Amino acid sequence: MEKHQHYIQSYCRIRGCAIQVNGKPFFNLVPSVSTGDFLKSAYRHLNIDYPKFHKMDGLCKAIFIAVELMARESGPYERDTALIFSNRSSSHLSDSRHATGIFDTINPVASPSTFVYTLPNIAMGEISIRHQLQSENVFFIFDSYLPEFLVPFTASMLEDGKAGSVLCGWTEITAETCDLLLYHVGISTGPLHNVEQLKRLYNEEDE
Repeated sequence: MEKHQHYIQSYCRIRGCAIQVNGKPFFNLVPSVSTGDFLKSAYRHLNIDYPKFHKMDGLCKAIFIAVELMARESGPYERDTALIFSNRSSSHLSDSRHATGIFDTINPVASPSTFVYTLPNIAMGEISIRHQLQSENVFFIFDSYLPEFLVPFTASMLEDGKAGSVLCGWTEITAETCDLLLYHVGISTGPLHNVEQLKRLYNEEDE
């Protein structure tokens, strides 16, 4: 039995070319464009100056935007805020770009700027630098969004005292579209952190 109830202090969903924060629209690009163009436009809409953003791959950019928006709602994050992310395709965007370069039959080249993002946990490093986190972190690869695993794992980390709060969720980013739900879990009041609530947030209709 849990010692404490845990709550969703803020959440961000990116679906296609639309971003919601705590269920309210933040940015929507119509007609739809590529993931890269959408994330660049969303970054400009954030109205911040963080030049390193432009060097990131799509996975890092989407996570960066979501975590930045949640910080405005329930941050700034404490240093012991843990990171528990998951997706299906790992770092496929950068993997594909890297493979294309090294297997080019005319001019094979391994780009360091691409290679550095060929691990999904690099996104957690980028977030930790930006928000000065010194915390536990893990990146899981699942076939699909799996709150049945993420909820007890998050609760265990909080109950064991390994983190004061947790940034957690699903971060599937491809060249064609975004499918992201990240949420900030802690002991402050908010929607109860459980499987049913997270399924509802993931499946709720765009406004």
